Amino acid sequence: MKILHFSDIHYWKIQIGSDPYYPKRFLGLMNLVFSRKNHFPPPLADTVINAIRQEEADAVLFSGDLTTTSLESEFKKAADSFVPLYEKWGDQLIVIPGNHDRYTPSSVKAKYYEEYFPNAFAGMGSRVFSKPLNDHLCVIGFDASRPFMVRSNGSFTESLRKELEDEFSKIRKTYQNVILMGHFPYAYPANIPSKFHHKLIGEDRLAELISEYNPIAYLHGHKHVRWCLKDPATKQTLCINAGPAGMSSSDPDKHAGWVVFDVNDSGDVTKIIKVHLSSEGETIRETVDLSKL
Repeated sequence: MKILHFSDIHYWKIQIGSDPYYPKRFLGLMNLVFSRKNHFPPPLADTVINAIRQEEADAVLFSGDLTTTSLESEFKKAADSFVPLYEKWGDQLIVIPGNHDRYTPSSVKAKYYEEYFPNAFAGMGSRVFSKPLNDHLCVIGFDASRPFMVRSNGSFTESLRKELEDEFSKIRKTYQNVILMGHFPYAYPANIPSKFHHKLIGEDRLAELISEYNPIAYLHGHKHVRWCLKDPATKQTLCINAGPAGMSSSDPDKHAGWVVFDVNDSGDVTKIIKVHLSSEGETIRETVDLSKL
């Protein structure tokens, strides 16, 4: 089975939201005006969607951050842009929210994510969901994103852990091979630190759960750099960061792109390809050496 994983496309609009006095709303707007808008040019996101639609994959998984500041206009743009992907992959396109999609309490309360992505798991009213991808493989997704006044953290609480454990226990009765998908990493390359204001609070708790249930892969985004690794604490699980889908950078692992990987019926990941776009919009592919992970 061939799976395409992408993340962090960050559609944006310079606009004051309905909660202008919430600190994160002001900070996010200032960051967008003076920095982020230059790194996430809107035409690039549209080019990525068109390029992904040309890919041959059995399932497409998006691991969060459709928007930049959770404005309704941003969600509408994301939903309109994802229409061609839903037309091609239907319910085999699976979308979870990231911290930028849960940016302020009012945007969460308004349920913009649920309104504009009703086919996404959030419509089920739970922070955890599962969906079979084929007869041998199932994906479990979870939502650890919540608003913070000034920080960009996620929160993997004990109650969320319990929900996820219950889902693993249920799914393992039918499917031995599971892919887990969240927005935040719990493991990092040696040269990329886990920063307090940006990390998943409770990442050790997530690592413990993964070491217990051994999903074949953990898919995430959040950090805007593409990587594949195995953490010593979870040696049976490949950690795959799709990197940013909408960012412009001279570094291929930070430039707009995605990851494609193959899973056989035994649950082995047999091939991983990191993909990014050239300056001319062509796809450039790099095969990951699995023996080095």
